Amino acid sequence: MKDEEESFISRLSRSTSRALRDVWLVWLALTVLTTLPYVAAAQRTPPGYVFTGVLTADDDTFSYFAWMRQSFDGHLLMCDMFTSEPQSCEFLLPLWSFLGIVARVAHLSIPLTFHIARLLAGLLLLIGARAVAVGVMRSRTRVRYSLWLYSMSGGLGWLVYVLKDRIDMVAASAASGSVDLTTPEAIAFRSVFAQVHFAVAAALILASIKLLFSALVDKKLERALMAGALVSLLAVVHPYLVVVVCAVAVVALCTWPLLNDGRSARRLEYRSAAGITAAFGATTFPGLAYLVYLNRSNPVLREWLRITDTLSPPPWEYALGFGIVGVLAVFGFCLMWSARGPHGRLLLIWAVVQAALLYAPVNFQRRLVEGFQLPLSIAASIALFWISRRVFKGATSARYRGLFLTGVITVASLTNFGFVIGHMVARSNNPTDSRRYLPADLVAAFGWFRTNADHDGVLFSSYLTGNVAPSMTGLRVFLGHYGQTIRSDEKGSQVTAFYAGALTDEEARHLLIEHRVRFVIYGPFERAICDSFSPPIWLKLAYRQGDIEIFEVKTM
Repeated sequence: MKDEEESFISRLSRSTSRALRDVWLVWLALTVLTTLPYVAAAQRTPPGYVFTGVLTADDDTFSYFAWMRQSFDGHLLMCDMFTSEPQSCEFLLPLWSFLGIVARVAHLSIPLTFHIARLLAGLLLLIGARAVAVGVMRSRTRVRYSLWLYSMSGGLGWLVYVLKDRIDMVAASAASGSVDLTTPEAIAFRSVFAQVHFAVAAALILASIKLLFSALVDKKLERALMAGALVSLLAVVHPYLVVVVCAVAVVALCTWPLLNDGRSARRLEYRSAAGITAAFGATTFPGLAYLVYLNRSNPVLREWLRITDTLSPPPWEYALGFGIVGVLAVFGFCLMWSARGPHGRLLLIWAVVQAALLYAPVNFQRRLVEGFQLPLSIAASIALFWISRRVFKGATSARYRGLFLTGVITVASLTNFGFVIGHMVARSNNPTDSRRYLPADLVAAFGWFRTNADHDGVLFSSYLTGNVAPSMTGLRVFLGHYGQTIRSDEKGSQVTAFYAGALTDEEARHLLIEHRVRFVIYGPFERAICDSFSPPIWLKLAYRQGDIEIFEVKTM
């Protein structure tokens, strides 16, 4: 037994070592390129302001910071911090819980912990991508190339952007028309730049599908069990993506026996597939059961899902978003199908199923694109090596092949390179979200809340203050997120009416009492609503610094 254990440990060590040797240089490049914009933004912090560490998807990123804050404060099961309605704290979010604990134990800020995790998640993503690639490619050179293509490539978004914005082509402004511009989760590079859970969820998708395919090919039930366990973990990291793995699994399990020649072989494969299905389903069930329970028991989640639509753009935006990689992938899939390799054929099934899911009859279609880039990149790499061998021959063929393959990655990466450059050289007069840099006085006021406020109370503020406050104070807010705040439009109107003095004294007091508001803040974002706010007499001034005032609601 000891020898077997040592053998297993030795195999695991060698496998890990090989994986790290294949991915470390790609990961280093990805780490540097996705971190440079944050470093540049931090260096441009205006005097009297604090850089929040957020450059993209501000509303959502601050909500992830808020989940981490709850864990930092010692909560295992979490609440929606962006709405004032009564609720049970029953969200189980192990990723954010773990990061909050790390921040507390290591005495790190929440944004810094987030960014360290973002980069480590990129490493996990590359290791998962390599695991899929080695099932299709025997050459480590080709595997490494596919990783470079996967991690660096985008589509033709750069061309769409140039045609739409010829005046200021390097500004880090909003763009549309191609998913490599508009949908970070579609592109590995943008996923690692933007969010921890994008990269972690994609890594879980890749690993679970790889294990399931390996279980089918090698008839290993334990791999199916591991694949299902990863799906259950995915359910509490990025729930929407369970649909991707389960749909790919169902189609793969049903079609796998048909890929084998001969009736007797097919009968054996049906029996094997039945056992693998049972094993996969057994460990997938806990995650699915938790999601069903939460959806039925939590009215906050139901409202959140109801109002949050992320429908897919037109098909041509996906075509532009994957660009030459998508075009080459079609040829690569034909080559893999002709080669009759089991992993290659299963990879095609994965790509076809996930492409169909992008227009499934659900309101979160766009989210189902995560992970789709990898099978395209692997197929495109196979096509590129096939083309290079037939085009470049002779004594200097190796050199020209290298230039050709490098040139393809360079062209495919133009959107991502432009994205980084745009953030690096963005001029100070460019419109940026005001939450990127917060006034130091406002950050100090949030610190006062951390020391003096009872975290059971609700903070009343403008939308922008409310979006930032939970992650910095631990307080719930009346308004602060377009999706997580129930009836956010209605509450936005009530906030405007309150600060503008459009509510009677009785209406204002009833509003705050109804929603258990303990504190009202009047700072820069509230002054943008009304610069002449006159607090009712039943608000007691509790804190003032600069142009920040915090009022406490007097109890009867």
